[in-house]
Amino acid sequence: MRPLQCVNARVVAAISGMLLLGLLATACVFGASPTEETRSITSEATPSNRLSGEPWIPDVVEAVTPSIVQVTVRRADGSGSGTGIVFDGQGTIITNWHVVESASEIEVVLPSGVRLPAKLMREDSDLDLAVLTVDADELVPAEFGDSSDLRVGEDVVSIGHAFGLSGGPSVSRGVVSAVNRTVPDSDGTIFEDLIQTDAAINLGSSGGALINSSGEVIGINVGSLSVGNGANFALDINTVLEGTNRLVALGVREEPGYLGVGGVDVTPYLAFQQALPVSEGFGVRYVDPQSPAAGEFEIDDIIVNIDDTRIRGVTDFTEFLRTHPHGTDIVVTAIRGAGDSAVVMEIPVTLGSPSPDA
Repeated sequence: MRPLQCVNARVVAAISGMLLLGLLATACVFGASPTEETRSITSEATPSNRLSGEPWIPDVVEAVTPSIVQVTVRRADGSGSGTGIVFDGQGTIITNWHVVESASEIEVVLPSGVRLPAKLMREDSDLDLAVLTVDADELVPAEFGDSSDLRVGEDVVSIGHAFGLSGGPSVSRGVVSAVNRTVPDSDGTIFEDLIQTDAAINLGSSGGALINSSGEVIGINVGSLSVGNGANFALDINTVLEGTNRLVALGVREEPGYLGVGGVDVTPYLAFQQALPVSEGFGVRYVDPQSPAAGEFEIDDIIVNIDDTRIRGVTDFTEFLRTHPHGTDIVVTAIRGAGDSAVVMEIPVTLGSPSPDA
């Protein structure tokens, strides 16, 4: 029986050895393949803006922040703020027109905290684009990309001074949700070729930058546009650059005229409350004693026309002055008094300048 046991042991050992070699061979064949396939799939699925060596969010934010400024404005009905982007090293800054519209005073806060007075150089209200200028020659211009190269799904970062908070701009991350969007504004203006993103664009971020992962500005945030559910929009940078270069070539517009009155919108509700003779206009609430208006206008006068231009409120009034330089002779139609005692007056006056040395 012992010889038979030895033979059986050798046979078992041989069979076991062959099975082990087979398993090892199988492991070699099937163990390497999934890893290589996984690498291949992962490589193919890696977005182009995540390639090795490209900067990502912290690096992008650090690189772009020196080119992002806060824009604060003062209007007859209060104050507001937004964001701007440094266009060049000669003090040119771009922002949304609605950020500075009707502003009597504009100020830019640099990343260093330095506050500088700004002038409105030119604007294109159809594009919602405004070009400002400040007296500074050490600004850091932003790097601008090519919005025609954008891909839906590409990662982007929004940078802007959300809610006018101190301490620097806010950052949000998202993707390019769509391109070439057409969206109507609340006033009926139709915006075309917009970039849609789910990156947050909050109040105060208007005029800020939409950045790709290479640190290039590929859009200007438009915080006033929203269709809800996290859909936000930005002007594509190619359109912005064409518009900015065109406006800069026109040069600084001549200083607007100054009448020297501040006021509020006359609304139907206000007119009903105070028995006013008209339901719209510019209600005078302040008269500068050192201005052309001094001695001509009184508190509670309602300006309804300047020359042949209808004045329905603060916006119309400010727009007229912005497009008529100091030294312009005008005739202001105003209503004084209420009820049966209201009288219509035509007041000739020459626009002055808010600058004391002009």
